[in-house]
This record gives sequence, structure tokens and C-alpha cells, in this order.
Amino acid sequence: MKPSLFTKHLIASTLHSIGLLEWKLKRYAGKNFVILMYHRIVSPKDAGTHIQPGMYVQAETFERHLQFLINNFNIAPLSEVPLITRNKPGTARSKPFCFLTFDDGWKDFYDHAYPLLKAHQAPATVFLPTEFIGTNDCFWTDRLAYLFSSEGFNPLRKTNIFSDRPLIAKLLRLQGSPEKQLEAAINILKHYREDIINEVLMVLEENLNITAIPAGRTFLTWDEVREMSKSGFISFGSHTANHKILTTLSDEEIYLELNAAREKLIAEQVADPSCIPFCYPNGNYNDKIASMVKESGYAMALTTKQGWNNKHSDPFQFRRIGIHQDIISTEPMYGCRICNIF
Repeated sequence: MKPSLFTKHLIASTLHSIGLLEWKLKRYAGKNFVILMYHRIVSPKDAGTHIQPGMYVQAETFERHLQFLINNFNIAPLSEVPLITRNKPGTARSKPFCFLTFDDGWKDFYDHAYPLLKAHQAPATVFLPTEFIGTNDCFWTDRLAYLFSSEGFNPLRKTNIFSDRPLIAKLLRLQGSPEKQLEAAINILKHYREDIINEVLMVLEENLNITAIPAGRTFLTWDEVREMSKSGFISFGSHTANHKILTTLSDEEIYLELNAAREKLIAEQVADPSCIPFCYPNGNYNDKIASMVKESGYAMALTTKQGWNNKHSDPFQFRRIGIHQDIISTEPMYGCRICNIF
């Protein structure tokens, strides 16, 4: 049985008070490094509004994170990973290295994260789904969140009009809190090709008589990307062209996603062609896809598998520690998360 959030808080506070977290971080300093995975940095009024709980951190919380990281880590740009992994044995390091990454290229990164990173001169990498940048489009997960939170969704669940559509019927039968239902629905749909997902969403939209598109722009523009790139401490990598889950695609489709995104980053002059990192959408990949990423000219690839890395880690299967608001609102909880305790 997983410990409750209250129990986690209690354990984290105890470990922090007796100095165990500080001791553990010092143990990591010699040969390991951690890559942190963020998605959205939002204002309190936007938190929880059509956003998955595991997708955001509030801006005030993120500023506390930065201060913790500055005190306990060497925060470095992702381009320095090869240098660190080639570090000679016996080289003394008082602090472990930490790399900040942000998936998806949300507009709120520019609004909330960028000013804080700039103020603290903390380097970070943003992974862009290049076809979404500068558009008013949205991910299918956001459309689904909008549908699940609509007024007509619960009444729709009580009907049996989808008996001939087993996938939709399965989504409507999900139990638990609205947040858990949404997470479960996303976990079900992400195993399908996007054309099937879009068909499901269109059917639900028609029956709810709504268009499930969040109001306003949610992604960065290329002008914003270029401005941040010129700052010298924000870099950019590829999150494919269309944020499609690669394990659902053919080899030809995978190469198209990889190459189109890489070429766009180079054309917009926001990435060094010799060192463009890649990030697997939803973390879905296999050894074959990892090899295809390498063949496409990327320098490294990041997964969503939880953990730290060292010089023996496969650079196309780097692990990360996912960070989101509901589990890291306090410094002890944040420290335990980074130390891979929770």
C-alpha cells in the first residue's frame, strides 16, 4: 500500500530535520546527476483549471524550488551533460549536478518560469512540439480535460447511447474523483493512434454540443522562443513535430516527426545543430525508437523513467524526476522527491 500524502509529509519532515536529505545529496555529488522534469508553471488562479494535477507547479512554489536547487546543486545547461559524464575519476565536487527541463513549450513558461530563471540566472531546456509553437492549437489531453469538466459530462455518463462504441463507453464508466477519472482516461487513450483519439473526442463534443478548445493561446510563439534563446541560459530541444506518441507510429512516421522537428529548430535558429536534445512524448519509446533518435542526429534523449543518471547511463535513455505541485509543495517533500524517496 502506498503511503498517504500526510504520511509522506511526516516522513519528509523527519528526514529533513535529521539531516538525512543533505547527507544523501552529498553522496550523489561524486558520480551522479539528476534531470528534473517540469511541464507548466502557472499562477494560483490557473492551477487546476482544465489542467491535469500532474502537469503543473505554481509560480511561488517554483521560486522556492530554485532557491533549494541553488543551495544544494550545480545547476547546469543540458549541453554540459557530455562533459560531466566524461569527468575524470577522483574529481572533487561539493554538489551534484542538476539539469532543469520543461516539456511541451507552454506559454506560461514564458510568463512565469522564464522571469524567475532569468532573475536567478538558472539555465533550463524547453522541449518544443514544433508544429504547435505559434499556434492556437491544443493537445488532445487538454481537449479531454475540458470535456471531463463540462457541465453536461456527468449526465452523459448515465446514458447508454455509446453501447456500440466500447472505447467511449469505457471512458464513461470510469470511477473516482474527477481528477482520477481524467488521469485514467488519458492513460487509456494514449495507447491509441491520434486519429482514433480525435474521433472519440469529436463524438463526445457532438453529444455535449461543445467545442473542447481552451480559450486563448497556450503555446509559445517563435518570437518568444528566439527572445529566450538569445538570453543565453534558455535552450531548446525537440519534442517531435506534432507531439505524437512514437510507439503508435510506423517507422516512416517516426522519422518524419524526428526530422521535421529538428529541421524546424535549426531553421528558426534556436538550437545548435551539433547538440540538439530530444524528449519522448509521454515518455513512450523502445530500444528501436531510441536508435532512430540517435540516427536522426540528436545528441541525447530524455525519458519519463524516474531516477538519477551517471556516466554509465545510456544518453538516449536518460532518466528524470517528475515534479508537480501536489507532491512537492514543501521543501522536505521536494527534497525527498529529488532524492528518489517518493
